[in-house]
Amino acid sequence: MTPPLSRRHRALGMTSALALVLTGASAAGATSGTGAPAPAEADAVTAVTGAAGTADQGPRTAPEVFEDGGYIVLMAEAPVASYDGGTPGYAPTKPGKGLGRDKGFNPKSANAKKYAAHLERGQDRALERAGAEAAPHTRYTTSLNGFAGELTAQEAAALASDPAVLAVVPDEIRQPDTVSSPDFLGLTGKKGLWAQVVGKKAPATDAGRGVVVGVVDSGIRPEAASFQDRGHPAAPADWAGGCETGDEEAFPADSCNDKLVGAKYFVQGFGAGRLAPVETLSPLDAGGHGTHTASTAAGNAGVPAVVDGTPRGEISGMAPGAHVAAYKACWEGVPSGGCATSDTVAAINAAVEDGVDVLNYSISGTTSNVVDPVEVAFMHAAAAGVFVAASSGNSGPTVSTTAHPSPWITTVAASTHAVYEQTLVTGDGQRFIGSSITAPLEAETPMVHAADLAADGVDAARAALCLPGTLDAAAAADMLVVCDRGENARAEKSQVVADAGGAGMVLVNVSDSGLNADLHALPAVHLPHTERDRLLAYVDTEEPTGRILPTNEGTTTRVPEVAGFSSRGPSLAAASDLLKPDVSAPGVDVLAAYSPDEAGEDFAYSSGTSMSSPHVAGLAALVKQGRPDLGPMEIKSSLMTTAGDHASATSPFAEGAGFVDPTKILDPGLVFDTDQGDWYDYLAGQGIEFSGSGEPVSETPIDASDLNVPSIAVGELYGSQTVTRTLKNVGGNNGEWTARVEGMEGMDVSVSPQVIKPRRGQEQDVEITLTAAGAPAGQWATGHVVWSGPAGKEVRIPVVARPGVADAPASVTVDRDADGLELPVLSGVDGTFTTRVNGLTAGTEHIGTTVRRMFFDSTDPALTGHDFAYPRGYPTVRIEAETSAEDVDLDVYVTGSWTSYPVARSVTRGTGMEVFQGPIYSSAPQHRIFVVAKTGADGVEHDEPIDYTLRVFFPQAGGGDNGVLSFDPASAAVKPGQTHVFHGTLDTDGTSIYNGTVDILHEGKVVDTTQIRVQ
Repeated sequence: MTPPLSRRHRALGMTSALALVLTGASAAGATSGTGAPAPAEADAVTAVTGAAGTADQGPRTAPEVFEDGGYIVLMAEAPVASYDGGTPGYAPTKPGKGLGRDKGFNPKSANAKKYAAHLERGQDRALERAGAEAAPHTRYTTSLNGFAGELTAQEAAALASDPAVLAVVPDEIRQPDTVSSPDFLGLTGKKGLWAQVVGKKAPATDAGRGVVVGVVDSGIRPEAASFQDRGHPAAPADWAGGCETGDEEAFPADSCNDKLVGAKYFVQGFGAGRLAPVETLSPLDAGGHGTHTASTAAGNAGVPAVVDGTPRGEISGMAPGAHVAAYKACWEGVPSGGCATSDTVAAINAAVEDGVDVLNYSISGTTSNVVDPVEVAFMHAAAAGVFVAASSGNSGPTVSTTAHPSPWITTVAASTHAVYEQTLVTGDGQRFIGSSITAPLEAETPMVHAADLAADGVDAARAALCLPGTLDAAAAADMLVVCDRGENARAEKSQVVADAGGAGMVLVNVSDSGLNADLHALPAVHLPHTERDRLLAYVDTEEPTGRILPTNEGTTTRVPEVAGFSSRGPSLAAASDLLKPDVSAPGVDVLAAYSPDEAGEDFAYSSGTSMSSPHVAGLAALVKQGRPDLGPMEIKSSLMTTAGDHASATSPFAEGAGFVDPTKILDPGLVFDTDQGDWYDYLAGQGIEFSGSGEPVSETPIDASDLNVPSIAVGELYGSQTVTRTLKNVGGNNGEWTARVEGMEGMDVSVSPQVIKPRRGQEQDVEITLTAAGAPAGQWATGHVVWSGPAGKEVRIPVVARPGVADAPASVTVDRDADGLELPVLSGVDGTFTTRVNGLTAGTEHIGTTVRRMFFDSTDPALTGHDFAYPRGYPTVRIEAETSAEDVDLDVYVTGSWTSYPVARSVTRGTGMEVFQGPIYSSAPQHRIFVVAKTGADGVEHDEPIDYTLRVFFPQAGGGDNGVLSFDPASAAVKPGQTHVFHGTLDTDGTSIYNGTVDILHEGKVVDTTQIRVQ
């Protein structure tokens, strides 16, 4: 039985004309090659209902207004990786459930090639219908069906209106998000994971053999010792990748070998014309980020690492025997570098086509939009059997910053794993322990705060940050300089001090941030913000001095701990009903191969979720080798359910399921699995639609809380909610598994049945019921459900739930002649609810005629133009268009008198009412509204008139009560779990249609809103 959906999800699913604004195709923060965090970026796209056919690959997305520029166009038909049949003459190309490249998916098969050619012909027809003049620079057929290139605004709008097109999304630039982790994680030793995979007598170099790890990043340094052929076998027989060198001098044809089996580059979206001088048109890594992530995931074992002339021990990737394939989509650029979405999608497409088993993606991404092109590409990759690991982002500890919210991706947080510390000892004997890997400064050295070294004309606050050009060299000479963290890269600060003649640097945080053992230009130590006041108080005394000593005696630092920069949940996607990140891995001061072009070093310590993600990718490669029977989601499950605690108590929103424990992942006992059908059910539960009739992407939508993932999240809990999970026995033992609950203070959590006995290969369903029992409304309760089973095994999943405050209906509709209405509100608190009416407002009604058109042209004489007085700066307007004609899909356009190009538009799919609601950003003195009917599936325009009704409303926001609706009493005392019904009185004209909203307030804050319609 399909579980009931939450109120919000039901409302989305029933409103076929609704345009879902999905904010956050974002860069969730990143660490550059110098360690500077990249700023978060965001944009907004609108998911609109999609095209006819049964082989859809995702919902439609489109910007509100198109401009000339670069776009990614997604077509409606499924790509090769997930096509399961349905198109006459074309056999299915999707592998069976849980199968990978070696067991079913063959993108080079005759069927795959035939179907790919069919997809390209469909792309060509769409381009022709749109009148596109420029050819696409990139085409996708494997993990996406679509293309990317430069489009005019009119071409983009025409493609967005094409029934064969799912999405027209602006191309954008995103940012990359890195000796001891193999030992720390338990890979080495007689009982370590390497020995479990290849046997106790086999060398570590066998761990990962036969598995191809693909890395979408900034390229690779083929000369690095981490990627040399050390007796590796040849690539798998069906490996289809290879070396595309580009610049033969920079990346010779013989750069690839049996270790580095593939290297390709993608630059069309970023643009070759904006590359930095250090770059070449080749897979060569100039910035170092891609080399670092690739060597972390699958670099050779036993590679001696030297940093700043000092031996730092031997390094190894997680899967040293695995093959590596590098897909360069990130570039150093002028004025800035990054990764174009169209290039990263092209890289994913190529990687799946080549036949990778695992993909690592240490690049920023959307925080809320699961139908972002990258997320959709990964969905089809996972459907083809590819495990995908991605970075959570570096915008912590701010809440709700975690990226890559899709359930088919394993999203990785960053944790500490090693202690690299030295001690600053001041002249009065105080000790300050901080992060450091530089040479010590053992001589007693005069200390000074950089704010006191400001050069002439430089503000002291800027000098305190040790920004370039801010220090007085004469005053800084031979000093131990204290620099505040912020604004510029950490390593750049030490270079500024060195350039000014300083002897050393103390870097001190000014707020709660992590500590990093960076490679600095001179002796340095990095201190926490809690030590800043004490340190500066001493520096402000007479003749302060200090030494940096190579000791951390007395340290209280424990590992692992979640890094302060690691992005946190709750996820902004799926109404927080899906927990992200999924798991945590080492991501602070990770030593790996690097690019000498960036730092003058072949190895570097780097920090970020960029560094934690490849740890998980490499571990997945080991599971692929040791347990080829497990599919991508079962591997994800094994990583999560065996994860352990951090050194200090932390939240699932920071760590997900916990810190990975590779010693247990080959035999997890029970796993949770999903496939593409489940993902479509989940998307449908989010209100995502893509059929020409406005139907959901699945006929069996589910609440996100019910997706069979190894975690449970309930964003709003009223009373009780029951979720279902299916556990599959993939272990070597039969026997009983008994459930218990840990944590969840203020919640009653029960598991039924409490004891399960699935035999090997069998599945069993359980129901987990969560009941609010005193947990404060609006605050999260966290904990775990743990199953204890045979041979001492435990399967643990994180659980988070937040009691709701108020749950009012999404909408209430009454007849035009009604004299009142009822508004039921379910309470999660003990207190008072107050209603606040915004409107109601009668709509101005117009009658017009339209015709079927491929795209909008305001000069078309067959269209009716409606004069429209829009008060400049008015917060929102609602425009509705509907017709009684059958099978007609209307679009709404608003133009200003200064241009014929639309200043606002609504082009959602479906035959219901078309609605634009929001502000209009236009200063034009006059405006007009036009209504256009989309062409049918045949793409043919028709001049047969179609009558429609147009209505315009100016909703009143923020308590704009015009007396049409009133509640008496307007406030009511409420109790948790009770529903109070507010009774409203209407004073309408009995003939007009009215729209408005009612806010529900608790303690002065809006806690829910209901749309009111009289029609």
